[in-house]
Order: sequence, then C-alpha cells, then structure tokens
Amino acid sequence: MVDPAPTPRMFILIAAGICVTSCATGDGMQEKLRDASSGYNRSVRWSDFDRAAGFLPGTSQPGFLTHHDEIGDKLVIVDYELTRLDLDKSTGIAASRAEIVWHTDRRLILETTTVDQLWQWHEGRFLLVDERRSSGTPLAAFAEADQPHPYLPGLEEYRRDNAIDSDDKKKRLSRRQTRRKPARTAPTGAASAAAMALDAPAPASPPPRGSDATAAP
Repeated sequence: MVDPAPTPRMFILIAAGICVTSCATGDGMQEKLRDASSGYNRSVRWSDFDRAAGFLPGTSQPGFLTHHDEIGDKLVIVDYELTRLDLDKSTGIAASRAEIVWHTDRRLILETTTVDQLWQWHEGRFLLVDERRSSGTPLAAFAEADQPHPYLPGLEEYRRDNAIDSDDKKKRLSRRQTRRKPARTAPTGAASAAAMALDAPAPASPPPRGSDATAAP
C-alpha cells in the first residue's frame, strides 16, 4: 500500500513537534554561558589573547592584554577542562570552573591549577567579571582569592558602573512607568464646577446687624 502524500497540515504538525522538542530542551541563556566560557578558555589555551579579551568588559581589555604580554611565552597551557557551570537567571550571574594543566618554557614539569570564573549577563551576552585561582599551583596569570584582581573590575563594581543592579532596574522601570502615565487634565462640566467650588475660598461671613460696616453713607 502506497503511503498518502504529505499534506500541508502534516508539515505543520511535524514543525510543531520539532519546535516543542527544541523549546523543551533548549536554553538560550545557558547555551550562551557555555559558549562564552568555552570560547574564553579555549582562546587562553591557545594564547589567542586578543580573542579572549573580547569576553571581558571593554574597560578591562587593555589591562588584560598588558598582563598577558608581561607573562609572554613563559607559560605553556597544555590542556583545560570545564568542571563546573552554574547560572542564576534571576540575577544574570554565572560561575564556571576550569582545571588548567600547564608548564613554563624553562620547567617542563606539568602543574595543575583550578580557576573559578564569574560571569555577568549584560546586553544579551555573558562577560567575564572575575577570575581567581581556587586550588592547585599558584599561577601568575590568575589572581589569588585574597588579592585585588590585576585587570578585572569585579562583579559588584561592574554591576554598579553599568547600572545592571536589580535595584537600578526597579528604579528605571518606575521612571518609565511614571513617564507613561497620561497627564492630568482639568475637569469639565459638572465636575469642573464641583472642583472650582472646592478650590474657591470660603465666603466671608456677613457682619452683625447694627455695625458701622452696614450703615449707609
């Protein structure tokens, strides 16, 4: 028996099924976090620091490039592995952890360093706002937990300077809602008369009889 030719309705049902499957399993924000974290670490892995700098806030990129230029060819990264990827969608803050295997050009003994990276969702993409060694061998390329970062501004400073704090969002939303409210117009007709009567000053009480104020000239 020959199967009937597909009808437009069948194509619609097939497309809907594909959409439901992709929508149920896909997560654009999570996927962008994975792409950003993988892209950054892969660029560092191959010493493509110009490309890696693109994952940082613009104000941090010159310091990042200068910092890695000072290290130069002393560091050779053999491999890296992402071991953690967490995302808080309510704040747009994400954390990733990378385990890096490396050696220097003078000392070929392999070392392992684990680095915690902090990301901030801003204007449709994730930016690296902090990066520190969490365990393993100290490595000059990454800040220590108790030291200021050599080039990244830090999460709190970055959120404040770029007005992406949740409180700032509420303030901007409130201002937008205030601007959208229609201007108040003066009442007309009976309502206008009532308003004028309410706003008008109370009439002065008449003077008592027999006083000079009521005498004829």
